[in-house]
Amino acid sequence: MIFVLSLLLIFVLVSIYFFFRAEKLQQELRLAKRDASNAQKENKSLVEVLLQVSTRYEEFAQHRLQTIKDKQAQLEGDDRQLRIITPLIKNYALIFRESMKGKAQLKGVTQKCYESQKKHSYKEFTTFIAGCESHVKRMWSGNNLNGFISLVEALLYEQNNQLLERIAEKNARPEEQEKPSVTRVSGRG
Repeated sequence: MIFVLSLLLIFVLVSIYFFFRAEKLQQELRLAKRDASNAQKENKSLVEVLLQVSTRYEEFAQHRLQTIKDKQAQLEGDDRQLRIITPLIKNYALIFRESMKGKAQLKGVTQKCYESQKKHSYKEFTTFIAGCESHVKRMWSGNNLNGFISLVEALLYEQNNQLLERIAEKNARPEEQEKPSVTRVSGRG
């Protein structure tokens, strides 16, 4: 009988221990679920903010590109480089979002954007990048979001500088051409 009572007592004590242990685990589980829910809400809000940022950056880049194109048209200059970088900027938000998903996404999504515009345009773009300065090549070879943002800024900056140089050249030329020529008027009647 004592043996049965001692077994029963051990069983009751083990049951009480497991009861309190289960309660503690349930409390930890509730805290983990709450933390996971908060993290999911934060993640969702961060993604929404990044999507808004990508849309705004796209608007800024497109505005800068359009300004450069308008000024380029006034100068009647070669806009080949602008045509090459236009799909990159037109699809800025899409490329930004896809590059956010992970490393090595930039080149793949950029190729899709270029090829949807015109066949072999991606090859023309990569050839253009290959002819750029080494820092631009490094941005492109980074194949990530940071490289993409830097690449677009560098390309727009370069285009803007080239445009300013053309404007300066154009403004310098008319001064040389407009210098009055001295003609002699003879006093003979």
